[in-house]
Amino acid sequence: MTAFIQNAEGDLGIEGSDLGQKVGFLSATGEYTASSVDKLFFNSGRKMRVRKIIGTVTVAGTDAGTVTATVRKVPSGTAITSGTALHSGTFNLKGTANTKQELTLSTTSSDLDIADGDALALDFAGTLTAATGAITVWMGPR
Repeated sequence: MTAFIQNAEGDLGIEGSDLGQKVGFLSATGEYTASSVDKLFFNSGRKMRVRKIIGTVTVAGTDAGTVTATVRKVPSGTAITSGTALHSGTFNLKGTANTKQELTLSTTSSDLDIADGDALALDFAGTLTAATGAITVWMGPR
């Protein structure tokens, strides 16, 4: 039997004899608006591993140029732009409104390991103009 539990860290977990072990997961969402600048949206208090990244544009950007975001892992004391991209490609801030974009995770395994003290950040490129939306990173224990 499988059951949902609250882990000691306060996040949601799953445990049960058919799973063979206790499994926890956590999501962190970074929202953006037309006036957003590069920003942190999560600080880790324990070791985690990125499992999935999904974003949704709510209002598409209208700038004539390319407008994108990269989700980065940023160690303490590091500039956002110097952090490690967690995925290949970029999130298109001019994408179709209300349509999810699932980003392809990095094929470098260590890129997806989040250390205690690391942060997650949104690194924007281009002029956001009217762009609004959110990007969610799903993580599990490691």
